[in-house]
Amino acid sequence: MNCIICLKIGDAYSPDYVNNLYKAVRKYTDNDFICFTDDSTGIDPGVICHTMLPRSSEGWWPTWSKIEIFGREELRWYDKKVYFDLDMVIQGDITPILNHDADWAMIRCKWKGIKFRIDRPNVPYLNSSCMVWKDISWIYKKWESDWRSIVKNYIGTDVWYHRNKITATCLPDFFYSYREGDRPSHYWENDCQPHFEYMPDYLVCLFHQEPNIHELDYEHVLYKTWNDTLWYLQTVPCF
Repeated sequence: MNCIICLKIGDAYSPDYVNNLYKAVRKYTDNDFICFTDDSTGIDPGVICHTMLPRSSEGWWPTWSKIEIFGREELRWYDKKVYFDLDMVIQGDITPILNHDADWAMIRCKWKGIKFRIDRPNVPYLNSSCMVWKDISWIYKKWESDWRSIVKNYIGTDVWYHRNKITATCLPDFFYSYREGDRPSHYWENDCQPHFEYMPDYLVCLFHQEPNIHELDYEHVLYKTWNDTLWYLQTVPCF
């Protein structure tokens, strides 16, 4: 049995972000949908909520809770786990992501390109906004053994993985960045000018920088795709 996971720690994202992701995912699977959170208020009752509390230490912010997920006992019974960040829009059939088989896989940021990697060797080119894994509790144990020092000295999980050669395989190229597009010429080789384009050939759009999804114009295709999932289950039978 597999499961779908998201994370909501703090108040950066409203319950709508969990609910919209849940209802978008429900179009394609009836696997358990789990949210680790410090506040389940307003979250759809179909979501299985488990408590996860923020930590207090210099440099800590909610992205570090992703690593805690790797060690949670509630997940040990699931064969495969598929994780999605809240700040993304599912705009196509994600079945290929759900079916992807890997011990641990993350997004390859193809919009950064080879030149980016050469010029910035200490900056990660893999992104944990979506992950697929089976059992990587060893990563959690490694992090937990020295977590205060790690969160103080690394800006986030992806940087820690990259600089310590904790390497995942790559998910197929189903993803693009709303700000950075899908190729280096869109942003990194264009004076870092935001691309801000909907790209319909992909399955998932990442909003891993400003603007937030709810800040888009209500007529924007990505906003409507994201928000329309609120009523999807009322009009289409589920599994």
